[in-house]
This record gives sequence, structure tokens and C-alpha cells, in this order.
Amino acid sequence: MTTAITTTQALPKDVRTGLTLPLSRSLGSRDLAQHRAMVAVELEVMAKKFDRFGWDRDRGSAAHDRMITDWMDALHDYPLDEVQAACKAAVLESPNRMPNEGHIRAHILAARKRKVIGLPKQEPNVTAHMPTAEEKARASALLAEAGFAPKRFGGDA
Repeated sequence: MTTAITTTQALPKDVRTGLTLPLSRSLGSRDLAQHRAMVAVELEVMAKKFDRFGWDRDRGSAAHDRMITDWMDALHDYPLDEVQAACKAAVLESPNRMPNEGHIRAHILAARKRKVIGLPKQEPNVTAHMPTAEEKARASALLAEAGFAPKRFGGDA
């Protein structure tokens, strides 16, 4: 198993922010399954770092499988590099406490927010088109040709 899908594949990004869009909507089922497996590996690494709840002893149990599935469900929309960075940040922030998938997701969202805040402000590209006299005359001619006579304000019937 490799991390190739997250490092070599061009993942779709938001044009305005440059953030990777949710992977569950952009990866094929096989690539998404591989990515979810890599997210599960990150949980395994975290659990081994903290040796939480006798992690190896519970391997193969329903509770163990459920914990892995919960991590994959919560984090599969984010690229592996963001998940790994969030895991590192969580360990550095609280080295005595095993983070759960909610902590990791919160770190990912905080990092994304910092990235968006750091982007230069973009002025909205609003160009109001004011019709010219020629365009107004053409529109009136088309309406008259179609037999449509709208009522006018101010008594200009």
C-alpha cells in the first residue's frame, strides 16, 4: 500500500482558495478505498504512539473495527498530507492524550481556515451591464414583433 493517490494524482481544488475539494466526491471507488485505508494507517500510528486501550490486544474485535471505520468516515474527505499534519499537531498540542477523529478534523479545519485567511482579499468582479439605447430599441422592436405590449409606468402607454 502506498500514498501515491494523494501525492501523484492531481486532486481537484477550489479555484478561489486552492483547498482540495472533498475526496469522496472526486476519487473513484478504488482510489477512495485506498485513501481510506491510508487514513486507517494514521489511526494505527496514533494508537501505537499512545498504546491506548491495549490496541494490539483488541485487534479484530468489533470495537476495534468500529474505531477504524469512524476515523475513516470522519477523515476520508481530506488529503493524507493534511491528515498527517493534523495528527502531528494534535500530538504536539496534547502529548499525554490520545486524540480522536474529531480532534484531528478540528486541526484540519483550523489549518484550512488559517490558509484562507492568509489569502489576499479579492474584489468581487461585478460588472453591471447597462443596456445602451441601441439595445433598448432592439429589445422593444423584438417585443413589438412578437405582439407583446407591456404596460409602462407613468402613463406612457
